[in-house]
Order: sequence, then C-alpha cells, then structure tokens
Amino acid sequence: MSLRGIKLVTFDVTNTLLQFKVPAWQYYTIVAQEYGFKGSQEEVKNKFKKSFNIMREKHPNFGRTSIEWEEWWTQVVSMTLKDHLPNDANVGVVAKKLIEEFKTQKCWQCAHGGVKLLDHFKNLGIRVGVISNFDPRLNDILSNVSLKQYLDFIITSYEIGYSKPDERIFKSAIEKCNVPVKPSEALHIGDDIVKDYQGARAAGWHAVLVNPNLDTATEPLQEHVFQSLEELSTAVGESNLKL
Repeated sequence: MSLRGIKLVTFDVTNTLLQFKVPAWQYYTIVAQEYGFKGSQEEVKNKFKKSFNIMREKHPNFGRTSIEWEEWWTQVVSMTLKDHLPNDANVGVVAKKLIEEFKTQKCWQCAHGGVKLLDHFKNLGIRVGVISNFDPRLNDILSNVSLKQYLDFIITSYEIGYSKPDERIFKSAIEKCNVPVKPSEALHIGDDIVKDYQGARAAGWHAVLVNPNLDTATEPLQEHVFQSLEELSTAVGESNLKL
C-alpha cells in the first residue's frame, strides 16, 4: 500500500533514528579515564550489560515508580565502573558527568538517511513523532542533534508510565496527534521485533524494522525489514514500501 492512507509515522530512537557515536560502555571508559580508570574495555562492556539488565529487572522503566531515573543511571555507572576506579574516586561525580554528556552530540548522532526520511514525511503532511523506552533526557538529546524541529511530539516510557510493547503507548501517540488518526493509518519504525514490530501491530498499526542483523526468513516478513534508514528512505521515495 505504500504510504497511501498513512497519517502518522513514529520512530523508535536508539539504533533506529539515533545511533551512538561509540558504544555506551566504551564512552564510560573514555570519561572514566579522567578519574583514574584501570581495566579493559571488554570487562566494562560485560559489566555494563549486566548492570543495565539488573537495574531494568529490579527497577523497570528507569526506576519511574521507585528510585527515579538519575539514581537508576547512577547505580548502573557504579556497578559498571566501581572496581576500575581508585578508592578515592567519587563515582557519583563520574555518573553525573556521564548523565549530562549522554544528552549531547558527544554521544549521539542521527542515523544515516534519517533527516531525508523525516523531510519526506513532513513534506507529505504526515504527522511525525517518537515513541521510545527512554528517560526524560530524550527531549534534550533530540534538540541537541537538531531533530526536534521535525517532530510533532515525543513520547518516552518514563513520561507516559508504560513501555513498548504495551499497546497503550501507541494509543497515547495517536492521542498526541491532535488530528483524527486510526490505528490503521499509523506506521511505526523501529529495530526490535517484540517492542517495535509486534507491539505496533498488536495495537493495529503498520510496522517496519530497520535492523541489519535480523534473520528475515522468519517473522517479520522480509518486505518489512530494512538494512538502514537510507534503504527505507529509498523504498519510500520510490513508492516501493509494502505495509
């Protein structure tokens, strides 16, 4: 059906609309060098992933209903780096610096093809928004990478109180449009099969994935998976997008 009938397009953020300039765990080591960091990047990589998963399980949605997001990230930083810093290093100071710098272009960049795609949707008069499992920094991040002007709204799981793939977060996006939009007139673009593809489709939306690492022999259909936003942009521009 191409984009005919589509009135709303939303994007996931991490690894879809935005990409890290370097992996998050690697940036941790870069900043920690200023505070006497010792150890290997591989150790930090493993500890970061473990710490993130522990906190996600213990305090879902960045601690929204318990410890709040700043403390959530402070604990991730502490668990990741504490064994690699001198005893007199203040991990709280390191965490605060990382929390602030992860709002900036030092850490984030628009995925290649993103601006072209955003421009195309806006020129068609389509409402464009973001739906992301993210903390409140997302507004600052999108502003700092010069993307906020393309967006009609930004929804974070922290703000709204539930995370993808919960259907309610997609319903909230339609409500944010301020124009009549049916679920069948909405398209979500993400990188995760469960959170983005299945979540959106369960809400009655169309969905496509941008992920070069998926096995397209299984769900989702191959025609719904793209290697990059650039490839998706080409399909949209040539009216070859099948929904």
